[in-house]
Amino acid sequence: MELGTFLLLSAFAYGIGIFWYDLLPGKLAERPWRVAAYPSVGIVLAEAMTRADWLGPAFGGLHVVPLLVGSLFGVVVDWLVTSSRHPAAIVAPELHARAA
Repeated sequence: MELGTFLLLSAFAYGIGIFWYDLLPGKLAERPWRVAAYPSVGIVLAEAMTRADWLGPAFGGLHVVPLLVGSLFGVVVDWLVTSSRHPAAIVAPELHARAA
């Protein structure tokens, strides 16, 4: 992989990660590298596993369809892992006795 392709992948993974995290009902990670890590792993896996006739157009050595599908898959996996590790507290109505 060339240095320019790696930098393009990192920048695109961070940008599209912020986009997908904002669309999902999750919380954006506090560390910026976590926002880029899961989408970039998803992109690399999608590039490796996608058939040649499904790749579509390429830009900078990266194909558009695996970029979008892989990054969404990576963000959904991170969202599921985060929600299973830190489930939201269940808000239950509190019962208070009324003052007479």
